[in-house]
Amino acid sequence: MLFALLLAAGPELAPMPRPVRADLPLSGLKESVYDPGLCVLRYPVGTRSAECQRFCDLGLGYFYSYVWMEAARAFETALTHDPDCAFAWLGLHRALDKWGKGTVAPNSPLQAVGGGTLKGKPPRDYALDRARQLMDAAPHRELLLIRAKLQERGLWKGVSADERKKEARATLDELLTLHEDDEEGWFARGQLAEGTHGPAPFYKALLRINPLHPGANHELVHFTENIKRPALGWPFAEGYMRSSPGVPHAFHMQAHLATRVGKWTHTTDWSRKAIDLEVAYHAAQGVKPADDHQYGHHLEVLTRSLIHDGRFAEARQVQATAAKADIHHRPERFRLELGCGDRDAAAKVADHYAKTDKPAGAYYRAVLALDAGDAATAAGHVEVLRQSKDRGKAAELRLLEVQGRLLCQTGQPDAGLKLLKRAVDRTKDDFAHHAWGNGASVMEVWGVAALEGGRPEVAEEAFQEALAHDAGSARAALGLWAICEKAGRAEEAGRYLELARKCWAKATPEDFARLQSRLRAGEAVAAAAGE
Repeated sequence: MLFALLLAAGPELAPMPRPVRADLPLSGLKESVYDPGLCVLRYPVGTRSAECQRFCDLGLGYFYSYVWMEAARAFETALTHDPDCAFAWLGLHRALDKWGKGTVAPNSPLQAVGGGTLKGKPPRDYALDRARQLMDAAPHRELLLIRAKLQERGLWKGVSADERKKEARATLDELLTLHEDDEEGWFARGQLAEGTHGPAPFYKALLRINPLHPGANHELVHFTENIKRPALGWPFAEGYMRSSPGVPHAFHMQAHLATRVGKWTHTTDWSRKAIDLEVAYHAAQGVKPADDHQYGHHLEVLTRSLIHDGRFAEARQVQATAAKADIHHRPERFRLELGCGDRDAAAKVADHYAKTDKPAGAYYRAVLALDAGDAATAAGHVEVLRQSKDRGKAAELRLLEVQGRLLCQTGQPDAGLKLLKRAVDRTKDDFAHHAWGNGASVMEVWGVAALEGGRPEVAEEAFQEALAHDAGSARAALGLWAICEKAGRAEEAGRYLELARKCWAKATPEDFARLQSRLRAGEAVAAAAGE
C-alpha cells in the first residue's frame, strides 16, 4: 500500500530503479535495494534529492533495529544521490561504528564526489569528518546532532575526555529546547541518559511525538526486560511491530517479553514471520545468512517456541534451515527429538556432547535413559555428573534434575523429590530462567518425577506451580488431567484436557496423543530443562 501511495504522489517521489548495483567504497557492499514497506519512519533531512531522503529513511529503519550492515548500506547509497547530505554522512558514521566493519578503497568515485580522501582513516571516521565539513550548511537540527556526536567522541575543540558526554548532552538539550519535536534529538538524548531508568523518560517523550517511532519502541522493549518488568513492555513490543512491518527483528523482539509473561497465542507465529522476512531480505539484498548476525538467534528462539507449542514438524523444518547455514542449536534439537519420540536422533545429539563436553554428554545421556525408564544406564551417567568439577549453577541444576529423577525411579521418591524441589526453588524466581518459554520446565520435571515415584499429591502441586509460571504449559495441563482422571475428578480432568488442547492447538494429533498417553502412564516424558 505504501508503495502505491509513493507512486501516486508523482514521479518526483517514486523510487527510481538503478539497474547496476555498484560496490560502495566505504562499506564494501552493493548498493541498497529500497523497500518502501520496511519501516513507517519518515525523518526529513537536509537534501533536495527524493532518493537520498528515501534511503536515509531506510537507513534509520535498519539502524533502529540493530541491522547495522544494512543501515550502512542504505546511508552510503543515499550519498550516491546527494554527496553533500550531512545527515547521511552522520548516519553512515553511526552505522559503520556499530557494525564495526568497512573497507578502505582509496581514490574511489564516492570519495572524489565527497571532496576528500581517507588519508588512512577508518571509514567511520572519514564519514564523521565529512559530516563535520558539511554541518555549517546543514539545517540547524542536523548541525546540533553532528556537534553532539563530535563532542561525544571527543572530537570537538575544547572538550576534555572527562566532559565528552556532558557536553554532548548539553548540545542535545539545546536542540530539544529549540526544536522540541525533533525525533533524532530525543532518541540521541535517551542514548546518553544516565542511570538505570534514565533513558526511559526520553524514549517515552519521543513516543508522545511519534507513537510509532521504531527506535523508542525497540529500546523500551529491552528496557522493560532489563528492569524485570516485561508485562509493562508489551505495548512497546506491539508498537515496534507496527512501526517496522518489514523488519524481521521487530517480530522477534516481542518474544523477549511474550515467553516470559505467557502470551503464547501469537508469539510463535510472529517469530515465524521474523524468519520468513529474514529469508526474503537475504534474497533481496544478496546477503549470506552468515553475515546476518541476528539470524541464528531468531532461529533458536523460534525453535524453542515451536517446541513449547508442540509444533515439532515445523521445528524440524526450522532446524533444517539452520543447519544449511551451518547454525546448530543442539540443546533445542535434543528437546525436539525427545518430544517427537525419536530416541535415535536424540542419542546423536547426546553422543556429540559426549565427544566435546563430557559432563554435558553425561547429562543428555542420563535424560535419555531416564526417559526410557532405564535407571541402570542412567545411574552411570549421573555418577559422571556427580564427579564433575563444574560447580556452576547450570551444572548444579542438571545434577539435581537427573539425580532426583533417578531416585524417584529407583524406589527413593522422597529423597528424589527433595532434590527436585531444591532445583525448583533455585529457578522459580530467576528472571533469566523464565525466558523463551522456560519458566515451568523444572517444575514439569518435578511433576513427572513425582508421578514416576508414585507421589500424585506432589505431582499435582508441581503441575499447578508449572501452570502458575507458564499458563501455556501443555505438559502441566495434561499431568493434572491424568491425576484428576485417575482420582475420579472427571469435571476437573475435562477442564485440564481442554486447556492442554488449547495450548497445543497447532500440534499434530499424534504428538498430542503421545504426550497424553505417557503422562497417563506416569512415564518419563520431560526433555532437558532449558539453559
